[in-house]
Amino acid sequence: MKRSICFSLMSLAGLLLLASTSANAADTVYTYTGSPQLGDVGGYTKTELSLKRGSKTEKIPANDIERVRWDGEPPQLNIARNQEQNGNYTAALEEYKKAQAGASENLKKDLLFMIARANLKKAQANPAELDAAIKMLDDFIKGNPDHFRYYPAEKLLGEAYLAKKDFVNANSSFGKVERSPWKNYQMDAKNMKARVLLAQGNTKGALDAFNAVAKMDGKTEGELASKRAAQLGSALCLEKEGKPQEAIKLLDDMIKNVSSQQKALLAEAYIKKGDCYQAMGESKEALIAYLHVDVLFPSEPALHAEALYHLSNLWGKVQQQERGAEARAILKQQYPESEWAQKASGS
Repeated sequence: MKRSICFSLMSLAGLLLLASTSANAADTVYTYTGSPQLGDVGGYTKTELSLKRGSKTEKIPANDIERVRWDGEPPQLNIARNQEQNGNYTAALEEYKKAQAGASENLKKDLLFMIARANLKKAQANPAELDAAIKMLDDFIKGNPDHFRYYPAEKLLGEAYLAKKDFVNANSSFGKVERSPWKNYQMDAKNMKARVLLAQGNTKGALDAFNAVAKMDGKTEGELASKRAAQLGSALCLEKEGKPQEAIKLLDDMIKNVSSQQKALLAEAYIKKGDCYQAMGESKEALIAYLHVDVLFPSEPALHAEALYHLSNLWGKVQQQERGAEARAILKQQYPESEWAQKASGS
């Protein structure tokens, strides 16, 4: 009985301590590998964030930080984050900009990153906006060289330069990410450098680079995701080399093993499956592949626009012209400035 009472008292004390910590905690750090952590952000560098909890200070690696909910931030900011995640970039940007008024210094800096990130995602379906997105990311990096979002910002900047076919600056940004202290970031950067090679027409060099990443050991979720991204890259190369069946086999294996949270990766995999089936003259299978993107991943605007373009052409081949016209109308309405809308207008 005494042992049971002691245990109950200890449990109660623990709950009271947790409640006290939660009540006094100002910031919440959400990580990829654990539960949300409550405390006061005491500072950060490009590689870690310091979280004070009572008399203790915990160092959280920057590559494990999904997001931070800052003390005093407006409640609607969570809605804005969800809007960005769901691909509603215009609505998300409006809320992010509203939140800048009266924000704390920490929140202001984080908002600059979120605004730059959302602008780039929006620009991926509208190349005319790429220059503005590049400037925002570059300004954030130069103004915050020791921020815990430094490396993610560099990767996004590299992606923006790659989209513009500015291969020198793309490689420069990816090189900085490759010099980060984390293996998953290093693997990711190697994948992106391989994409630069592929965009330059060096398919063999790109395939070798992707295969090298795919063969690396992967233990953490981030490292495994990078391995899957390398598989996707290898499939892109095989498709370019005129080996669609081999590419499809690789893509199917990747899709089977990748996390459902890797939306961009999955969306691109289905796009490439569709491309491979079209190369093989199998319209029905191609349509099904592109349809996955339309139904499951409309939050990836550039890939969604590409899927809609192919669907607008393929529906007619299975005697469903009305659905093809519907896909073309959605493409022109949602992504009027995209290359795929322009192609649809010319077809």
